[in-house]
Amino acid sequence: MRRALLTGSAATAMVVGSFTPVLAETEERRCSPTRGNVPVCATDGAAETATFLDPTATVRGARHVSLGEQTYVGPFAELRATRRAPISIGAASNVQDNVLVDARGGSGIEIGDRVILAHGSSVVGSATVGIEQSPLPPQVEETVDTHEGSVFLSFGAQVDGATIELHSGVSALARVAAGVTLPSGFLVLPSKDVTSDAEASDPTLGKVRYLNQADVAFNEGVIHVNESLARAYTELYREDPSAVHGANVDPGHTDFNEDRDLPSFAGVEQADPELDNRVVGDVDLADTLARFIERTGERIAIRADEGAPFAIGHVDHMGDDVVFHALEHTDIHVGDDVRYGEGAIAHGGGRVVVEDDPEEQTVVGDRVELGDGAVVFRSTIGEGARIGDRSAVVGTDLPAGAVVPPNTIVLNGEVFGAVEW
Repeated sequence: MRRALLTGSAATAMVVGSFTPVLAETEERRCSPTRGNVPVCATDGAAETATFLDPTATVRGARHVSLGEQTYVGPFAELRATRRAPISIGAASNVQDNVLVDARGGSGIEIGDRVILAHGSSVVGSATVGIEQSPLPPQVEETVDTHEGSVFLSFGAQVDGATIELHSGVSALARVAAGVTLPSGFLVLPSKDVTSDAEASDPTLGKVRYLNQADVAFNEGVIHVNESLARAYTELYREDPSAVHGANVDPGHTDFNEDRDLPSFAGVEQADPELDNRVVGDVDLADTLARFIERTGERIAIRADEGAPFAIGHVDHMGDDVVFHALEHTDIHVGDDVRYGEGAIAHGGGRVVVEDDPEEQTVVGDRVELGDGAVVFRSTIGEGARIGDRSAVVGTDLPAGAVVPPNTIVLNGEVFGAVEW
């Protein structure tokens, strides 16, 4: 499905609300992503410090959204604010593909510096992330070099009106409920629903663990990558505004992805800036562009601008909000006739969930079915396997024909538990 794109100076991120550029001078330069300040915010900023919003991102109440420098906002992300419920996002943070930051149900959302909102995660209601900080537990302070501090929200994680302190994180498909504070030094385990301060600060209750050095090192890498993408996409846009739309080149010019590559459809490299979905970089799709459009839904991001290459076989069906991405120096290989449910995520490489556990490439076999909201991360999925709705397979060699029930986490080859919310 296609829709008319904005053209000329209006070929920018979708902005609903005020169209008057607003800059606020604080300790650092911040900007509001109004019409004059997208996709580069602020439009006159140096590439090294500019924030970049993918043109498919949606911003509602733009005058009430404040962004710090060197922030990257990915494809189909949504920022929703009002005068009474503003959004502030600090410097060197990133809001990745299909992330939702929605303050309308509360009094506002404040997100600090160096916060990672990974694909499909959400922050809603009255929430703060990475602003407050409490003393680290001795188990963390004695073993972890926390550097400048960071927060990581993983795939499908949700912060629902909670306070997430600096030096913490929320793992895949986990949630922190309204009124809860996740203290510094703790990471919510995959799938867990943290509904009390006790659960958020006591590992013996089974919902959290202590932050470790691998978590911090991983976050540092992600922050570096997204700062680099903000700069590189800004440079690409200034060279050719059409190049940040549709099926097109990755920006290159980074220490993890030096060259600019076009995607290919049925063996033919081509750009199509009018494509509604985003297909970026060294992506080799078996389908022609026409068949790909016929088989796919809306708000799809296939982004080989960090890890590459991606090889994607003939698509059986791809629902809305699907994301493909990979960490640096990793790739994705997907077979033929795979069915992708709405919001499914296929991610190459990955975070070490257990210290010293080896990272794996991501391979998905023929005729696999990924349910709505399913996650495949640094895993091999055998042909004909089925992964249920809102389930995640991480660090696992899943055999052919295997069935993962809905709302199930499979971690490092073992069933970790059920998604609790």
